[in-house]
Amino acid sequence: MDGLMGCFHLITGRKYRWYSLRIMMLWLMVCSLGNVLSAAEPVPAETLYLKSGEFLAGESVGFESGKILFQLPDGSVRKISLEDVDRLEYAELATDPDAPPPGEELLVSNENVELPPLPAMINQTPVPQPIGVSPEFGDVEDENTSPWDRVENYYDTCWEYAEIWTKRMEIGGTFLAGNTQRDYVTTALQLEKSDDDNRFLFEIGGRWGQSNGIRDANRWYGNTTLDVARTTKWIVFVTNKNVYDEFENLDWRGTISSGLGYRFINEKDRRLIVRVGPGGTHEIYNDPSMRRTTLDVFAEIEFHWPLGDHAKLEHKQTWTPSVDNIQILRLTSETGILFKLDNKDRWNLRLGLLQVYNSYPNAGRKKNDFTGTVSLVYTRK
Repeated sequence: MDGLMGCFHLITGRKYRWYSLRIMMLWLMVCSLGNVLSAAEPVPAETLYLKSGEFLAGESVGFESGKILFQLPDGSVRKISLEDVDRLEYAELATDPDAPPPGEELLVSNENVELPPLPAMINQTPVPQPIGVSPEFGDVEDENTSPWDRVENYYDTCWEYAEIWTKRMEIGGTFLAGNTQRDYVTTALQLEKSDDDNRFLFEIGGRWGQSNGIRDANRWYGNTTLDVARTTKWIVFVTNKNVYDEFENLDWRGTISSGLGYRFINEKDRRLIVRVGPGGTHEIYNDPSMRRTTLDVFAEIEFHWPLGDHAKLEHKQTWTPSVDNIQILRLTSETGILFKLDNKDRWNLRLGLLQVYNSYPNAGRKKNDFTGTVSLVYTRK
């Protein structure tokens, strides 16, 4: 009996150990299979870094309205604006030999037909400067560049800030020292902006001179003219003219007028424009003191015409006869001949004659003033 019980216990112990061994082997197989499956599970293929410092693991799946569609490991898709994206990187080694290595910026390959190329703000391509355009840091001066060319280059640079205007600057003078001392300066600045419909003109300038220490010229002016054109050659104009003249005893003369005009010729080098309309003039005189306001008829003719290939004529004449006092007539007539000094038609030598007529001047003053000038004119178009 005891022998049978011992055999039973021996058989039972062996069977228990056999079952335990089988259970352990099965557990090891399950663990190994789990490791294999977990090793085979792909890790996120891309990492999206945001400018805020946040990063997301997953895969980019497309674009929509300026946003990148990024799928997370849980299957959800987030829409992220391209402006918030810093970079997009791979996060695993690819089996494809042509795939980029880990950490290399992806920036969405344009060869992927499923995804459109990135906008210009991310995928920018340097655009070469066109031929003939100076670099921003300035041109390198040629050793043979003359001082005259340097002055012209500096002057052109200053005018770049107002490129939409046609600019014209005039300066002239006479200086004598010795037995006779004579200083005489004339200057003018003219800005013009025009298109097919409108034209705006602004003029400012003056003349100043003295002889042997005694001033004998001191006249300054500022004028504006606006032409509002229609589809025809008829225009509507508004003009304002202001003058100061010490030797006419005139502290200020201001004229304002508006009316109709007609452009008989309105080309680049040829111009014939007539303006007529009602106006008013206010004058302030000194020595003796006098103030005068009159209602006027404003009439003006503007004439430009070439005189051959190297010269052109400019003439502007303005009449303002008074309506309420027929004794008063004011006339300003300015004529100039410009001689070209270069092939670009920028530098010109101007011979000018200005006539100012006032039929009813201040006491002790003459009716006519004539001024001749020789000046250098620079025009930038």
